[in-house]
Amino acid sequence: MAGRVYALASGKGGVGKTTSAVNLGAALHDASYDTVVLDADLAMANLGGLVGIDDGPTVHDVLANEVALGDALVWVDENGPQRSPPAEGPSFVVVPGSRSLDSFAAADPGELRRVVESLAAAADFVVCDTGAGLTHENAVPFGVADGVVLVTTPDPVAVADARKTAGFAERAGGMVVGSVLTRATDETDVSGVARRLGTEMLAVVPESADVGTEPLVRTAPEGYAAEAYRRLASALVDRDEPSRETAFADSSIAAASETSESGVSRVVGRISGALDRDRNG
Repeated sequence: MAGRVYALASGKGGVGKTTSAVNLGAALHDASYDTVVLDADLAMANLGGLVGIDDGPTVHDVLANEVALGDALVWVDENGPQRSPPAEGPSFVVVPGSRSLDSFAAADPGELRRVVESLAAAADFVVCDTGAGLTHENAVPFGVADGVVLVTTPDPVAVADARKTAGFAERAGGMVVGSVLTRATDETDVSGVARRLGTEMLAVVPESADVGTEPLVRTAPEGYAAEAYRRLASALVDRDEPSRETAFADSSIAAASETSESGVSRVVGRISGALDRDRNG
């Protein structure tokens, strides 16, 4: 792998992990890096919906060997999600997941390592949005990542669960490089949370009404939350800046991003079959 891989992890859901993944990816892209955000939460995928992707091939289809990885790439810019690379400049790519139970059942999590390594061979940064808690699927991105970043709110239960996740990540071969504290207020004991986690606090994201209009580093760039995500991106770049001569848009993965008719047919057929089963009870 030539690019840098970071896995965002949390001990419980609802702490802002996916929001953090999207905004970190956008901030890295805005700093002129080819960046891919991958939905590695195979059981409860929601990355695509957060950035307006509601159809097309997903990482689940790739893991089920139904489409090529290039078919699941979605470029996100000011015009919204696109299935083709921009004419110029660095790429901000999202690889969405599926919320279908059929897709989850068909996906082979053992193929996830190949997907992450292929993306890292083409992009400057790969941000993996992992599932909450201690799951087998998380062991792959934790183990292949250059660093694991914990995401938690100040809630004591969330902090305790994040600490457990840190231990699991280390057992999976990962290295926790720091934490992101979300929903912070003026009363939050940031130093105390950092001590309980045993990690460096890379960013403190305050409560913000802008959350939900993602990525807020672009929709509300002057806000404190956006600035926090830019600081997070800067910290990861400073830790280990990638160096690449070939742009992601010129990579073999991007060149294959024109969806094949056979791949789309298989995906559409499976979705249609699921809908038929729903209608028939």
